[in-house]
Order: sequence, then structure tokens, then C-alpha cells
Amino acid sequence: MTSLSQSLSLWLQTPVFWMLIAALFLGLELINRRMVLFLPVAVSSLIVSMLLQPLPADWPQWTLAPKSWPGILALWLLLSLFGSTACTMLRRRRSRRRARRKRLTRAGI
Repeated sequence: MTSLSQSLSLWLQTPVFWMLIAALFLGLELINRRMVLFLPVAVSSLIVSMLLQPLPADWPQWTLAPKSWPGILALWLLLSLFGSTACTMLRRRRSRRRARRKRLTRAGI
């Protein structure tokens, strides 16, 4: 019988797990369409799954992904937070432009 830590380590180091998480959050993004939370989490899950893919033997063997599951989880969390912050900034910029256009349209300029 394996411990919870070993099972968690196995699942978090499997690229297919991260692809399933990405598919789940992309589905939630299609339902919600808020772009602030679900889309960055899905994209960061896809990035983590790409980093965890094993490389062919004849390719240079360098990896950017951490070897331990807490490191992988921290990488996913940081990528998600960065993406969410970027999406929030983009939404604010768009809403400011729309508000400015409305003001200019009402003023007749």
C-alpha cells in the first residue's frame, strides 16, 4: 500500500494529469467566460504538462521542471497567478478604452 505522498507525487509528475486539469479548466472557461481565473489556470496546466513530457533519448537532456511534487505545484501556482494578473490587467485596459470611447461618443467628438 502506498502512502498519500507517494500517490500525490506520482499523479503530479504525470503530464496526462496536467492535461486533464487543463481540459477541466478550459471547459469551465467556456461556461463562465470571465478570463480572469479559469483561462490562466488552464494555460499554466498545459505549460506544466509540456515541461513534464519526457524527452527522446537523442535530445539534450535538460529540464526546467522541478523534480519534486511541491516544486511542480509551486510552479503551477506561480504561472497561474502571473497569468491571472496579466488577464486582469488586460481586462482593465479594455474596459478603460470602452469607457473612454463612450465618453467621446456622448460628447460628440
